[in-house]
Amino acid sequence: MGKYLELQTKTLYDKLNKAFFTSNSRNALILRNISLSSILKLGSIGISFIVVPITLSYLSKIEYGLWTALSSVLSWFFIFDIGIGNGLRNKITELKAKNQISEIKSLVSTAYFIFCILALIIIIVFIILNCIINWSNLLNSPKQFENEINKTAQIVFVNLTIIFVIKLFNNILYADLKQWIGDLFTLISSLISLIGIILLKKLTAPSLVYYALIYTNSTLFVNLIGSCILFSTIYKNYSPNFRTINLRLRNQLVSVGFKFFFLQIGSLVLFQTSGIILSNLVGPESVVDYNITLKYYSMSTMLFMFLWQPLWTAFGDAYYKHDYNWIRKTISRLKKCWIGITIIMFVMLAMQKFVFKLWLNNKIEVNYTLSLLFIVFYSLQMWQTIYETFINSTSKLKLSVTLASILIPLYIPTTIFFVKYLGLGAIGLLISTILINDLPGTIIKPIQSKKILDNKRGIWSK
Repeated sequence: MGKYLELQTKTLYDKLNKAFFTSNSRNALILRNISLSSILKLGSIGISFIVVPITLSYLSKIEYGLWTALSSVLSWFFIFDIGIGNGLRNKITELKAKNQISEIKSLVSTAYFIFCILALIIIIVFIILNCIINWSNLLNSPKQFENEINKTAQIVFVNLTIIFVIKLFNNILYADLKQWIGDLFTLISSLISLIGIILLKKLTAPSLVYYALIYTNSTLFVNLIGSCILFSTIYKNYSPNFRTINLRLRNQLVSVGFKFFFLQIGSLVLFQTSGIILSNLVGPESVVDYNITLKYYSMSTMLFMFLWQPLWTAFGDAYYKHDYNWIRKTISRLKKCWIGITIIMFVMLAMQKFVFKLWLNNKIEVNYTLSLLFIVFYSLQMWQTIYETFINSTSKLKLSVTLASILIPLYIPTTIFFVKYLGLGAIGLLISTILINDLPGTIIKPIQSKKILDNKRGIWSK
């Protein structure tokens, strides 16, 4: 018996050692990346939950609602990467699968050059719009916050613009199945933010400006230092420089990039407008209830979040190597994960009142209708993501673009109807999102995935 246990232990050790440290097979790389990434992401998620009650004790509920809405609005500017980040990622995956490594350095240098040009355009657009936009009116905030909101908007925007360029290296990490390194940087910046906010609470009066400085500067400096380290060590051969910029490669980035760009606009409209719609039509306080319930149920989907980035690259690698059997098996496993996570969300619903009391000290009331809708929303979203990840990895986006072009114009008027005219508030916003975004994709994307794997022609494979 002792020898048997010893043998089984050694066998398990050898398998784990091979998976985590020695094997470079696709499954081993995915397992290694997901395991490390999961640990680091869990740390970041844990910190984000700790930050919420500390922030609510530092800022008022209205100020926190304004911060959530404002940061959502300013993130809109960064869809102007015109999908180049995802285009770069897919192209690097393709080149590596075809063993054409020498082209990657020029591709990276060209992508950084284009990003710098785009950052300049974004700054010009913001300067023009900042002269026109009254942030206080846009966010429906009390007059006493007007000056503070304007300063906060400028600080957040400048820092996000720099981060926009710096974080392009994440797409290289994704393509190399080393996403965990980016997650390590996120964990470090989250920890610095937490420490900074605690110090703010002890040393200063409530201030959106100080909060914004701490929150964005931590991300900026950690990613700046991290990218410098990466490009001087493990990615030295990919390090961007002016001599290797080749604008003839721009079409390889931009042709697919524009399709991703359009889909990013769709995601922006469908997801990032929620804060501004609720703040404007109902009030900043409603954003807090919506955002915290969203944050609670997003915990259940973190497994899919952990799987999404590495599987995008792995699906692409398998597709270009015609390993369709691996793709089908992986999709089947993901569907089993989906069932388990949906069950977990109903367990979370039963525990929600207790968790909110423990977490937020009864500062937020549980809205069970809103919670049930979030379960429906996340369940359909995860189902859609299984197939969407595979489709995106193949760059066959014409059907997705066509679908988005039909649905995007419907979303805002439908949401306003449910939120304002039916008086449903955050509940109406979720109903609109489920009807416009989730249901069509839930039906169409599994069909397209099957058509691609069966090598069918037409809109499915364009």
